[in-house]
Amino acid sequence: MAILVVRIEDVSTLLMNEFFDYNGRCYALTRSRKENTDVCINLEDFYEGTVQSESLEDIPVVFVKAQDGGWAVIGYYKRAEVRKKIMRPSLFLEGNIRADVREAWLFSENERKQIFAAHFGERYYEVVEDDDARYQPLMACMTDNPGQNSLLRYDCVDIFLQSTIRNQYEACLAECERLASALMCETCTDLREIKRLEVCGRQAAVLNGREADGYYYEAMADEQLGRVRQGMKAIEKALRIEPEGADLMALKGQLLVSMGKADAAAQWFHKAWYESGDDDYLMLEGRAWLLDEKPDDALDCFKKISDKGLLDAAGINLKDMEQRWPPVSARGVRG
Repeated sequence: MAILVVRIEDVSTLLMNEFFDYNGRCYALTRSRKENTDVCINLEDFYEGTVQSESLEDIPVVFVKAQDGGWAVIGYYKRAEVRKKIMRPSLFLEGNIRADVREAWLFSENERKQIFAAHFGERYYEVVEDDDARYQPLMACMTDNPGQNSLLRYDCVDIFLQSTIRNQYEACLAECERLASALMCETCTDLREIKRLEVCGRQAAVLNGREADGYYYEAMADEQLGRVRQGMKAIEKALRIEPEGADLMALKGQLLVSMGKADAAAQWFHKAWYESGDDDYLMLEGRAWLLDEKPDDALDCFKKISDKGLLDAAGINLKDMEQRWPPVSARGVRG
């Protein structure tokens, strides 16, 4: 069985991307995160792959980073599903490699010593077959595991709340706000902060179930952790208390995307925009329509955005979209 070697763009985000426990699974990419293409890999690069192949199972995946003029091994998936096209388990998480979290191993920084001679070129991956001289050293990296796995698994992370937070609603809510701000500003360092937000949100709801805030923060954390059903229960409770809350509506939309219901999600994002006038919700709506394979609706949605800086930041060019997906009336499609 060939080994897939993937180079990492930014090692600082390993615990929030390739080695993040999303409902028991890890996701990785064989292309740059800055690209928007759906096709990520040529599976015919594997001996067992063909042009028609859409996925390969039980592929060992080794992750490397540039170091000392070579490439240092930083972790691996012992077995993984490798897909030709992108998978999007949530609105913000994507990958074409998926592994059970129990198959994922991340070396600590002082253990990343094995140097691999890679030939990536412009690509972010290389396939190493078993007749390659580099194959056995890579296999050894996955069978000889010194030290401890640096990956954090949800069930193995213990969260302790001080009594000042655990017993006082205002203090608990303030901690939720701090953690949620870090999450939205992408300054969270690993899963512990998100699980802490989940625990704090749940405790805030226990301390004051008449307010929507605790349920909202719990649902926000659940959405990031892939605990979609728990998150949906929490956000429904929040919406019963505050049915016109635009941020609550948008979070329900994000949870619906994670459930594979992009059409329904787009409608909730639209409700959030209608209620608040916030262009961010139009951006989410447009992304949901794209996930639902309705580019016409997405284009109409993006055109309503008044803050063009949002489109630029998201890499969305309306003229390019119109050329790629001309309106239905211009395509000559008959009903």
